[in-house]
Amino acid sequence: MSEAFRAFRLCLTTAFGAAPFLVLVQCLASVAESVAAPVQVYGVKLLVDGLTAESSSAIAWGIGVLLAGFGVLFVASVVTGQVKDTTDEKVFGRVFQNLLRTTTSVPGIRHHEDPTVANRIEYVREHSWNLGFSFQILMYMAATMANTIAVLVLLGSVHPALLLLPLLGVGRVWAAYVSTRWNTSAHEAGMPQGRVVSRLIDIVKDPRHALELRVFGLRTVLVDRLTRLQEHRGALETRAAVRGGMVEASARIGFGVAYALAVLWVISQARKGQLTAGDVALVILVAPQIDQLTGGIAGHSAWLADILRTFVRYDWIRRYADEHSWGDTAEPAPARLRSGIELRSVGFSYPASGSPAVSGISLSLAAGSTVALVGDNGAGKTTLVKLLARMYDPTEGAVLVDGADLRSIDPTRWRQRISAGFQDFVNFEFLAGEAVGIGDVDRIDDLAAVGAALDRADARTVVESLPSGVRTQLGSRFAGGIDLSGGQWQRVALARAFMRERPLLVLLDEPTAALDPEAEHALFDRFATASKAASAATGGITVLVSHRFSTVRMADRIVVLDHGRILQAGTHEELAKAGGRYAELFELQARAYR
Repeated sequence: MSEAFRAFRLCLTTAFGAAPFLVLVQCLASVAESVAAPVQVYGVKLLVDGLTAESSSAIAWGIGVLLAGFGVLFVASVVTGQVKDTTDEKVFGRVFQNLLRTTTSVPGIRHHEDPTVANRIEYVREHSWNLGFSFQILMYMAATMANTIAVLVLLGSVHPALLLLPLLGVGRVWAAYVSTRWNTSAHEAGMPQGRVVSRLIDIVKDPRHALELRVFGLRTVLVDRLTRLQEHRGALETRAAVRGGMVEASARIGFGVAYALAVLWVISQARKGQLTAGDVALVILVAPQIDQLTGGIAGHSAWLADILRTFVRYDWIRRYADEHSWGDTAEPAPARLRSGIELRSVGFSYPASGSPAVSGISLSLAAGSTVALVGDNGAGKTTLVKLLARMYDPTEGAVLVDGADLRSIDPTRWRQRISAGFQDFVNFEFLAGEAVGIGDVDRIDDLAAVGAALDRADARTVVESLPSGVRTQLGSRFAGGIDLSGGQWQRVALARAFMRERPLLVLLDEPTAALDPEAEHALFDRFATASKAASAATGGITVLVSHRFSTVRMADRIVVLDHGRILQAGTHEELAKAGGRYAELFELQARAYR
């Protein structure tokens, strides 16, 4: 099945799925409007022929056809005006719901980090409003088809040779198609630069970046980079526009010459008595409609092509979501861990990278244990966290949960049994209680659970200091909203990570980077005590990533990573005594506090 056919079918199902009755009414009204104009031209022909032949019946028929045409136009315009806004609202609402549902249904995060997929998603995001015009495509196509048939019938009734005139208009449509294709290709070629431009603009707009931008004097650097990127995109699109404009101008001139010759020929035939005065009037009045019809198709071809191209991309994203839905992984997560989690010869490479991020990782995480991952930046610590959360599946080897391959477990059910805190956390500008409660959405309104999570994260004082406590709106962009410091936001994020009381797996990837070492140590000491009690019931495992060895040393097992491989593993005492990379790093950090 071709991309174009799938896109058109998706367009049909999108429009009729949102508002079937309203879309049908709109299409019928558009057809009636498009046929009314040629019908009125035929009425003028009858009227002119009746007047020249002094035929009362022909005059009466002409007047009747004209009035009928006016009536149809009036009714169709009233119907369209009444239901168009409602149809717009229903279709646009359905489109955005479907788009959001599709893009959030992919359980992994490959589509965020694969440039090819990200560019396609960005294209659809930028052109998502096009998807809402699906019903207008149907209206336009139905109206164009009906108008074309009516015009061909009228011209054929005068002389078959005149049927060539609409066919010559195809040149204009072809020229518009070629021009649109060039313009769209230029736009897509500049998409990577466009994503960078959007990101730079976001950086400039964000108040959190204002201090650093000014301290380092980055205004000129950012403006120059934005200018270069925009100039590159502009040059691509300008070249495409000039080429397309020349092709369209040539086609329009050719059609105009053919139109003028056709009118002159009809007049000459009428002077010879082979055509009537009404036929002349019909051709003169229909010819502008042909120009309007072909010009309309040509003018709308860019719009139609852009919409259909967006549907092609949207269809691709839907199929990508289906193919990466991990729908064959339907096993439930275990109620508790008995033996634990094992990484068996695990290797993984990111989509845009040619080299593996981790390779040959064989590691056992015993049920009820706390395991720390240490190593330099880029050693593979965060990659292992992503694999354990099943944001990715390994490209080599397997992650086993009590002996069962993690790929066989439903990712949604698995994530319902884990919790996580990250260095790059999100500042959810919700009510303070909600910003914590979303860590366990089933208990988002459970104030007792929220309070317990705040205690575990030592964040109760942060919330209690707010004007309305847990009911305080966070975020200075809202009226009455309160912004928090970096450390306060991090404590809220930690409380969110501690909402689930008995998870099977807790992933803590530098979640306390904004806190001082003493606060971090106290926090994890308290958390470790609480997690041991919970682990006795669930066999839960805690995986901790931190650069602070005062925190790492409390782990049951420490794994040292280097360039995606395990360099050392053991307890703090074992590793410190064995020497090697861990002992070296520990000594360097300890020396800084002496």
